[in-house]
Amino acid sequence: MKKLILAFLTVGTIATANAQEPRSWLLYGDLNLNTVRDSGLNKSTVWDATIGLGYQFSAHWTAGGNVSWGQNATKDGITAVKSTFNTYKVGPFVRYSHYLCGSEIFFFYGQWDFLYEGGYHTSMGDPATAKHTGIYTDVYPAIGVNVCRGLCLNFSAGGLNYSTDKYSTASNSANSFNFTLGHEVNVGISKNFNAGHRMHSSHEPGEEIQRRRMEKMEDEDDAAPKPKRKERNRDEDE
Repeated sequence: MKKLILAFLTVGTIATANAQEPRSWLLYGDLNLNTVRDSGLNKSTVWDATIGLGYQFSAHWTAGGNVSWGQNATKDGITAVKSTFNTYKVGPFVRYSHYLCGSEIFFFYGQWDFLYEGGYHTSMGDPATAKHTGIYTDVYPAIGVNVCRGLCLNFSAGGLNYSTDKYSTASNSANSFNFTLGHEVNVGISKNFNAGHRMHSSHEPGEEIQRRRMEKMEDEDDAAPKPKRKERNRDEDE
């Protein structure tokens, strides 16, 4: 069985060029697509899309909410019968981000989602069946790379997730725990936009570090001990 897997993540950040800048807004979204066709010409297409909005209230912490919608659609290669499982999720998230080893190019972030989820099954226009609702939570790590002018690449390799669902036709809940770290790969792109801070989204990698170094050198010059300055002036007068 051959698999065609496409993982595409698009993230837009309404913030300054610095991914760690507080008092900024984060807008992100992702789209995942997985298509499989077996030897019997049965086709399965799985996709889900997520959009989230958060506020970065400190140099490392962002809190907000996200909503997602997904489908697992199958088509029988002989009867052409279509069957679709629909799912949705909505709830808050918390993200912690930190630059690696003092760099302003590479950064790490981990995100935790706590979501209300639900779903149902449809087939050829028949009434919805297998309705269910429950709780979904996951946590995953990721690495970001500032490329240029506020543009970042993001890489993640799975994480941990747990869900518990109650079906309308069952008395017991269905529980699922998955460890996907190292078993899946997502590659994403993000863009940072200026939000009125003193820093701008048009910087190049390393420019912010150089600017801070220059400011530090200027502060050290301004803080030079006054007695030494007087001694130098006295020597010049002699």
